[in-house]
Order: sequence, then structure tokens, then C-alpha cells
Amino acid sequence: MTETIKGHCLCGAVRLEGDGRPKIEVCHCEMCRHWHGGPALVADFEGGVRITAGEDNIAVYESSEWAERCFCKTCGSTLFYRLKQSRDRFSAQAGLFNLPPGLSIHEEIFVEEQPDYYAFQSDAPRLTGAEVFARFEASQQND
Repeated sequence: MTETIKGHCLCGAVRLEGDGRPKIEVCHCEMCRHWHGGPALVADFEGGVRITAGEDNIAVYESSEWAERCFCKTCGSTLFYRLKQSRDRFSAQAGLFNLPPGLSIHEEIFVEEQPDYYAFQSDAPRLTGAEVFARFEASQQND
């Protein structure tokens, strides 16, 4: 049986569930740092994430030609990031969920944009933006 992990925004207006064991990913890109005030810490669930309540409380900001970022209209909590072409699959913020102990960083991305004032103690793979986009393009060709 797949484990379901529940999460919610600060005020509880938006509720989410993630299925399976999540992988923690870190994004150092400038856009994420502006959005969060620091790096993005994302829980990428094996079985995906679904909104279980409060969809009408979600505001959408089109942050680029290919992606959008979503937040709670009531409390302003950062919720998730998703590609416009696959709006049903999104990367939810790790801090929204009551995550199990023992998780570690799976990978860090856009490492060339990481500022000098912080660093994670991790042996996780570190990918540049070019490597991330190349991986994305390869996955699109395989679909």
C-alpha cells in the first residue's frame, strides 16, 4: 500500500496529499530565491501530489512562458510550481507536508546560480540549469 502524506498551507485553506516516499529537491535559481526568499525545497512524490481542498483559494502567477507558480490567496503560502504543458503534475513545497524522518536531499539544481551565503551539507547530485533543461527535453522526446 502506498503511503499518503498530508499537507496544507499556513491557514489551512488549501490542502494537499502526496503519494509515496518523497524525494527532496533543492532549486537555487534566481527566480525561486525571489519567490521563496531562499532556495526552493520541494517534495517530489513518487505517486504525485493532488489538491484535496481549497482549489478556489489558489492564485496562479505565470512566472515564465513555460511555468507558473501557485500560492494561497488567503495566507500567501507558497504552494507549488508547475509546467504549463502538464498542469496536473507539480512540485509542491516540502514545508507544506508532515514529512517522515530520515529524508535527505535527492538533488540540487541550477547550482551555478547558488549564492555564496548558504550551502547544504549533502552528497546529492548537483546539476546546472543547462543539465536540467537537457534532461527535461530528453524526457519530452521519450513521451
